[in-house]
Amino acid sequence: MTTKPNICVDFDGVLNNYKGYKGADELYEPRIGAREFLQKLSEKYNVIILSARTPSKIYDWLIEHDLKEYVCDVTRTKAGAIAYIDDRAITFNGNYNTVLEELDGFKAHWEEEE
Repeated sequence: MTTKPNICVDFDGVLNNYKGYKGADELYEPRIGAREFLQKLSEKYNVIILSARTPSKIYDWLIEHDLKEYVCDVTRTKAGAIAYIDDRAITFNGNYNTVLEELDGFKAHWEEEE
């Protein structure tokens, strides 16, 4: 029996139509394609949602949108994973100067749409 590796996926801005924090109860609707994305990921990986939000609220959202079957866990704690998918990430490539350049003026995709 082969164990699938973990993959961590951010919630806001990756799985939902996040437009900025509007309170703990505003979780927004799923992004178009989120179901297919999670389904494909879950075929090869244990999908873990990593978010600063309350895990129980995300579980309720997953159930409401029939997405729970693709997710193994929801956590606020950084889990060991093969990769992290996040709308606010900058990949560290071994060069601090490159990271600093990318950070200058960085915006998430949903901020660019405004």
